[in-house]
Amino acid sequence: MKRRVGIRFKLMLLMICLTTLPVATVTWLASNNTRHSVEQEIINANVSRMEWVNQYLNELIQQIDTLFYTVQINTQLMSNLTTVDTPNLSLQFTTQKYISDTLKQVFYANSNKIDDFTLYIHDNKKAISVNFTSSGLITYLDIQDGPWSRMLETPINMYFKQEVNGIYAFHSMNRFEDRKLLGGLSVRINRKVWDEIGTILKSEQDSSVFLLNDEGELLSGSTNSKDSEASYSLINSLEVPETGLGFQKINKYYFFMQKVSKGKMTIIKAIPVETINQSAQATIKAGIVIGILFVAASVILSILISLRISKPIVSLARTMRKAEIQSFELKSVKNTDEIGLLEHGYNSMMQRMKELIEVEYQREIDMKTSQLRTLQAQINPHFLNNTLHLIGGMALEKDAPEIYRVTRVIGDLLRYSISTGSDLVLFGDELKHMQNYIFIQEQRFIGRCQVIVNNDEASTECRLPKFTLQPIVENAFEHGLQSKAGSWSVEVRIKRIHNRILIAVLDSGVGLDEDKLGEIRNDLRSGNDSNANLSDKEPSGRRKGIGLKNVDSRLKLHFGERSGIRIYSKQGMGTIVLFTLPMKVKGEEHV
Repeated sequence: MKRRVGIRFKLMLLMICLTTLPVATVTWLASNNTRHSVEQEIINANVSRMEWVNQYLNELIQQIDTLFYTVQINTQLMSNLTTVDTPNLSLQFTTQKYISDTLKQVFYANSNKIDDFTLYIHDNKKAISVNFTSSGLITYLDIQDGPWSRMLETPINMYFKQEVNGIYAFHSMNRFEDRKLLGGLSVRINRKVWDEIGTILKSEQDSSVFLLNDEGELLSGSTNSKDSEASYSLINSLEVPETGLGFQKINKYYFFMQKVSKGKMTIIKAIPVETINQSAQATIKAGIVIGILFVAASVILSILISLRISKPIVSLARTMRKAEIQSFELKSVKNTDEIGLLEHGYNSMMQRMKELIEVEYQREIDMKTSQLRTLQAQINPHFLNNTLHLIGGMALEKDAPEIYRVTRVIGDLLRYSISTGSDLVLFGDELKHMQNYIFIQEQRFIGRCQVIVNNDEASTECRLPKFTLQPIVENAFEHGLQSKAGSWSVEVRIKRIHNRILIAVLDSGVGLDEDKLGEIRNDLRSGNDSNANLSDKEPSGRRKGIGLKNVDSRLKLHFGERSGIRIYSKQGMGTIVLFTLPMKVKGEEHV
């Protein structure tokens, strides 16, 4: 009875799924389409607003640029700059009055956009300022530091800087012949200009607006609230296009960005994704309610239909319950309808179970055999390791420390090779294994081989796949140096760069021609291991080492494509093999 109820329940559940899944899918698609429509509408509206502000700022910059050049092309004013400090008091007064009057004319002609205008004279370090409260105030100005200092570096047409009392635009005046700095101009832009920009862009309550100068500094008119701090922290990761409007979604924000007048200013607007979700929430809720009503109707209909078609299934279940499984005995099929198909399926299942048990039994036997062979394979290396230690002890007794050191290093190499555990090992352990190999090579080629290891000691806590460094160094000896006459040199550089470790192996060997280098690089990219070997020997009976593709694949498997091996070589000049690892600090995971 329980099994009968179970079959009916499963059939009922199946019918419910078949009827409710389309309804739920349609409801989900409708909700997504609604949200997408609202999202697209907000995006289009903000694109228009960004273009509006871009045009507004371009006109402002053009107006300020015209103001600057109006002063600079005034030949009489420019010639009077050198006579401001003349000993002739009458001439000095006349000159200062002319300069002040000229600046006032220009200032009041543009007073709807600026509220301060300053002319700086570099020879005497004096500044003449004109605003609504003063008409030619002369002050001493040292531009070694502060916003004027950029003029000392190079002639510059226009740049913006944020000061305590507002945003200033600066322009340097340089002599045409030798680009010598004569002075500079600055205007303080009216606060209403930036308020107008904020009014245009701040169309959503939770949105943030950021205005940046060409050095990435925040300017007035930017949103100043705790809510904007999260979006402002993401600005440095944005890819602002040089021309046109850019759009990017990062984390929980939509960013609109555009450079104004070839990068003199940058406008960035951030809208939280939650704002768009709230805009579409009412419509989505209505769709979900309708979807729930349809699902309820589908469930009721499924129950009624499943009750009518469950009887044949229950009958088959009763038959299968009585079936014997001793020796996986198969039953004859008498029916030719859907139930007969199920009986055929039952017989096939029994046959498959028999085959799987036989396969699993054979696999278990093979596994035990493999474990036995592995154990046997470990006996000889352990015996050899103990023998090396015995030879080292005998060498010490015979006062032969060089032989002792060689046997000890070989023992360390062997012990590291047969050690088991995780594929990832400490960088320090792998580095020691590589240095042991280098020591053996230096003993083989005394006086001929020079090996330098430069390590900034910042990498000892990171991890890398076992057998990564030594095979690359071995490749330098086997394929780069042994075919070269004369002295050899190998350099291993290990350096921390930000949050990554750079490892480079350089040799002075025979190098690779362009065709062979391209072939190896293609093999690494394509996954072909036919030529990408570090120390694989030709088919001559010698041992076969770890392939370069093997090292490259394990690096990418653990740390991603960014950590893959790169090769640079020139025939007759040597080869460089390098890769990078994520830096791991104590208590942190891999970056």
